Amino acid sequence: MNQKDELVKTNSTLERALYLLEQLALAEGKLGIRELAESVNLPKSTIHRILETLQKAGFVEQDALTEKYSVGLKAIEIGMSGLMKADLVEASIPHLRDLAATTGQTAFLAVYNEGEIVYIYKAEGTSSVITNANLGTRNPMHCTGLGKAFLAFLSLEDVDKIMGQKGLTRYTDTTITDQQALLQELSKIRQAGVALNREEHDQGLSSIAAPIFNYTGLVVAAISVAGPTDRIFDNQEQIENLVKEKSLHISKRLGFVQTMRSMFII
Repeated sequence: MNQKDELVKTNSTLERALYLLEQLALAEGKLGIRELAESVNLPKSTIHRILETLQKAGFVEQDALTEKYSVGLKAIEIGMSGLMKADLVEASIPHLRDLAATTGQTAFLAVYNEGEIVYIYKAEGTSSVITNANLGTRNPMHCTGLGKAFLAFLSLEDVDKIMGQKGLTRYTDTTITDQQALLQELSKIRQAGVALNREEHDQGLSSIAAPIFNYTGLVVAAISVAGPTDRIFDNQEQIENLVKEKSLHISKRLGFVQTMRSMFII
């Protein structure tokens, strides 16, 4: 039974009200009672009654001309209050620990600072190997999964600026050192939703990473699973799916709405 069917069967006005509020929040524009009735399979009279209650409490607003509804200021205030209290590390920890436990490898969380990535949390898996990426460690962006996950969702102007300042230093035989080749790689990352690092910074070590977005749709962090190359790419599909799933969960905790950035493919 899907959520719509459950909504019809439930007698809980609260559940119905929350679902209607969610539909208004996800809509690109304002919605009328007829449109809501078609999407939630509830009688128009029921929807009207619930919306009246929500409107009185300030959770929805009605356009006087079109008589259509949108999310009200009270709902926005509560949502923003929660977002302001959301902590990136706190929101990420359970997902990184789960990634490490499931894959057996090390899961990392990193942020961007002055043209480099900075590791701010890591969770060790049962099969993790020792790496030099400790908390506070800085690494280049062009040759790490975390860094490329960031670069792929920055503006071309920002990418040019970072590469102009930091360069494209070669660390291994697989390091990308040509800016045009890097831009092509970033385009692939935007389409796939994940960034791959095949021993581009450390020989024998590879990673799969994905970006984290905040409520404005901007990339604010990235997570990755890293380990010996054979362990990463022997389980590539599983790790890619897990990393994308976890990055989306964290992004949503920070207020990200997936439709805000359709290029972010999950």
